[in-house]
Amino acid sequence: MYYKPDWEQVKKRLEAFWNNEILDRCCIAVCSPRKSSKWPSYATLQTGPWIGELEKFNDDDVESIKKWWVDPEENYRRTIDWMENTYFGGEALPVTSINWGAMAMAAFYGSKPVFTKKTVWYPPVIKDWDTWEWNFNEETNEYWTQIKRIIQYFIERDNGDYFIGMPEFGTPGDVLSLLRGMDKLCIDLIEYPEKVKEAIDILGDTWIKLHEEIYTMTFHINDGGAVLAWMSLWAPGRIDQLACDFSSLISPEMFKEFFVPEIEKLGGWTEYRMYHLDGPACMNNHLDTLLGVSQIKAIEYTPGEGSPPTFSPQYIPKYKKIQASGKRLYLLAEINEVELILNELSPKGLFISTHADSEDEAKELLRRVGKWSVKRRFF
Repeated sequence: MYYKPDWEQVKKRLEAFWNNEILDRCCIAVCSPRKSSKWPSYATLQTGPWIGELEKFNDDDVESIKKWWVDPEENYRRTIDWMENTYFGGEALPVTSINWGAMAMAAFYGSKPVFTKKTVWYPPVIKDWDTWEWNFNEETNEYWTQIKRIIQYFIERDNGDYFIGMPEFGTPGDVLSLLRGMDKLCIDLIEYPEKVKEAIDILGDTWIKLHEEIYTMTFHINDGGAVLAWMSLWAPGRIDQLACDFSSLISPEMFKEFFVPEIEKLGGWTEYRMYHLDGPACMNNHLDTLLGVSQIKAIEYTPGEGSPPTFSPQYIPKYKKIQASGKRLYLLAEINEVELILNELSPKGLFISTHADSEDEAKELLRRVGKWSVKRRFF
């Protein structure tokens, strides 16, 4: 693979990760600017060919901003620019990404996306449950059609150079919280529980159908598997994230009643099931429930804005609990947290994602992670 010449070795480590084993060290993805990069630091590498490009447009230049998000050629150009300037160290992968605010499925059901210079917003559209109809025409919906065009554009130009990631559709519960509005959905759980369950079921069916179509389009390019793009995580089969960020607002009992069935249903489609656990509220309220869901194979934890960083004393017992349950653990960490994490956790079934400001710094980290993993491999 052009942008990942060590792919065959990386593949073995990822297979070991999914088997809850260790090949030579824990899995770690570390991105940095290449030595030849035009971007001097990781921060500029991330913003330069991505959101930073949007600063060239005036706020009222709606059509140009929208084109930046949805045009296949624009998506391809900036993706290649990013790959050309990025060193993909360890298990970091060159993978395409379509992320329209991470909830694109809302656009399939009538929420007209607002493309901005920072993200994509989806206004609520379900005003009254009695008059609402679930309509999504796969042949005519412009946003679903456009996502497939972008993916096809990537496929036609991929000569074994990169992977193609699953688009960010959003999971049913979180998409519904946008279509209805979070505050109204909280009340609906009490006043319209059957309408909510029906909605989640319909969105879940759509999620599975669309994911299967994209998987069928891309698995031959993805070495017989699929890639969860934002985690840079390949699996030798169907993979995507299960999640319910909305669950931070509700009790464990409501989570079990309304959203665990959805997680189990979606987990029936994904052979390699990663759950995205977002923030301390979700961790504290719902971790025990999630550990009891057999369909979940791995848990990724994101502390969230304003919360203590990944390596914080209050999280360590939770991480150990996840590992003790037999599920894999995925952590987003700063480079100075990596050794601290490995001092506390087993490298088996562990994936750490981080970044460095130079290729030399990234390579030095990889050398050290090998030593730190050996110290803890019989944990």
